[in-house]
Amino acid sequence: MFYSPTHCRLVFYNMKSMEPLLIFSLWTLIHCLDFVKAAAAATLSIHPDRSVLFFYETVTLSCAVPGSFSSWTVKRNTSTKSSVSCETWGQLNGSSCTIKGVYPSDSGVYWCESDSGECSNTINIRVATGVILQGPAVPLTEGDSVTLNCSYKEKYAKQSTSNFSAAFYRNGTFIGNKSEGRMSFIHVSKENEGFYKCEHPTKGRSPEIWLEVRARAPSTTAPPPPPPHPPPPLMSLPRLAYTIFLFMLFTGILILYISMCKS
Repeated sequence: MFYSPTHCRLVFYNMKSMEPLLIFSLWTLIHCLDFVKAAAAATLSIHPDRSVLFFYETVTLSCAVPGSFSSWTVKRNTSTKSSVSCETWGQLNGSSCTIKGVYPSDSGVYWCESDSGECSNTINIRVATGVILQGPAVPLTEGDSVTLNCSYKEKYAKQSTSNFSAAFYRNGTFIGNKSEGRMSFIHVSKENEGFYKCEHPTKGRSPEIWLEVRARAPSTTAPPPPPPHPPPPLMSLPRLAYTIFLFMLFTGILILYISMCKS
């Protein structure tokens, strides 16, 4: 289950290995419900941008807050403790918190919280070994591009690999094989939203990840002003013809008068 205080909704799915996140997210929902309106004041991001991490990876969570960062900190719920600040489990650096070498005990729900109890969006993190599907931990917006990367790594190995043919599934349905272990989506839409997992030819399947796609906000940019109207002509065509006629008539009378005077 994932909880987003910005949208006040819960997403459930049947995955026994993810059941602890149900408790963590529900606690976060209750804890932050009174401050949902303040969620836009802070945004939690994660680097690398993945919801599933390998053992011993380093991860940094950052609170992006307009103005001063001093009143916000990163907190988490795990299977052992609730609402614990970064100072206890990570390295605090301003508005960011870094975990150097994650363990399964770091799996849980993370969010930013202010001194007055205001909450940001939440990010669910899971630490695993073996096969994982690397996908964004935060929602996408319609029109974005994304690549899902199926990776394999032994517990104590230094490097992961994606150099294998991987099978991909969406909502439990097979959607294709990729020889390089990567599946890309160009300009995602709501139709791409769902639960994804991948399968190694011999090492098994990855945990599922939730790929969320949000509608793009309507543009607030004002349309360009219409081009200015061309200036009106200095003289209309009938008036111009009338003026030329008078000029020619006057010129003819003047020539005739001069001729009569000379004679």
